[in-house]
Amino acid sequence: MPRRERRHEEQDKLGFASLGFFLLLIGVIWLITPNLSQAVADFFNSFTLEKEVFPNVFLPSPAHHHPVVYTAVARFCFVFSLFQIVILVLRFFFRDPLNRVIGTFSGIVFWLGVGFVSNLLAAEALEWFGFLGWLIVFIGLSLVVRSLLVLLFGVALRKL
Repeated sequence: MPRRERRHEEQDKLGFASLGFFLLLIGVIWLITPNLSQAVADFFNSFTLEKEVFPNVFLPSPAHHHPVVYTAVARFCFVFSLFQIVILVLRFFFRDPLNRVIGTFSGIVFWLGVGFVSNLLAAEALEWFGFLGWLIVFIGLSLVVRSLLVLLFGVALRKL
């Protein structure tokens, strides 16, 4: 079997490292953030249907601000995006398949974006529904980035 085909069948060892770091980071953020357990419980217990987004349409939203939770989410996103940058460099170094490189890059776009808007939410520069809107934007943006890179590099590879 040609070397190129074997490489596509290999397990994604960097993906496993990424999952492990994801879980490790959740634990570390949980341990270093004072009273995070209580803050998370308060966050989920504070949801109400008092926010009318359209006439007679109510969506759940937190009743008050939860800076501890929002800051913990922002820290997680920023640190995880930095780790994903390291993973991206390693993917180039190990010559991983293009789809894995592109997936990691689009993940970086998502995590940095969510970290940024979580930080705005923590600083009260953004409200809950603004945060949800931006979250949807960054999901879409990461999908668009991924699609454009696949299209761009797919065409470039076919010409070689």
